[in-house]
Amino acid sequence: MNAATEYPAGNPQDLADPVIRIPRAADARLLLHHQEANPPFMDVLQDVLPDEEARLAYLNHLAWQTRS
Repeated sequence: MNAATEYPAGNPQDLADPVIRIPRAADARLLLHHQEANPPFMDVLQDVLPDEEARLAYLNHLAWQTRS
């Protein structure tokens, strides 16, 4: 994942660009436990991965990247 696909630090609603960004790996740990932290991303993720286990596996993978 490169920096261009990640959203900058700060409030995602402050972005002028309405494109949904992939959260940084560090933010994935937050999303695992507080999915309301990034509603636009979670809405897209739910559309792409309707299975809850698949969504959690994806977020867990992103969070794992932080620890490795």
